[in-house]
Amino acid sequence: MMKKLTILTFAIYLSLFTIRAEASTLQNSFSFKCMVVTNGVEHEWEFSSPDEFEVENGKVVEKGERAKEEVEALFQHLEVTEIARVEELVKRIENYGYQNAERFEVKWMDSSGRLYTWVWDENDK
Repeated sequence: MMKKLTILTFAIYLSLFTIRAEASTLQNSFSFKCMVVTNGVEHEWEFSSPDEFEVENGKVVEKGERAKEEVEALFQHLEVTEIARVEELVKRIENYGYQNAERFEVKWMDSSGRLYTWVWDENDK
C-alpha cells in the first residue's frame, strides 16, 4: 500500500512539474527583455503587456509590427521557462546568430507577476 501511494504521489508530482515547465508565450507574460552584447554592440528585445514591442541594435531602434515579430521569434527560440538555465539560454542566443557574447541578460515576468532574471557575462565561462 505504501509503495503504491509513493508511486502515485511521484507520478502526480511529475505531471505537475511538466505542466509548469512548458514553454511560455508572450501572450501569457507581463514583460520580457533580452539584452546581449557582442563585439561591443548592445542588442535588445523588449515586450511590455499588452502590446508594446521594441528592438534595439546599437543605436537603431525599431517599434511596431516588425519589432513584434522579432521579439516573438526570439522569445520562442529561447524557450523561456521558470526552470531555464542561463547556460542553455546563452547557447540558444549563440545559435540565434549572436556568437561570442560578452554579456547576456534576460528578464521575464510571467502571467502571475513572478520576475525571473538570468545574467551571464564572458567571465562566467
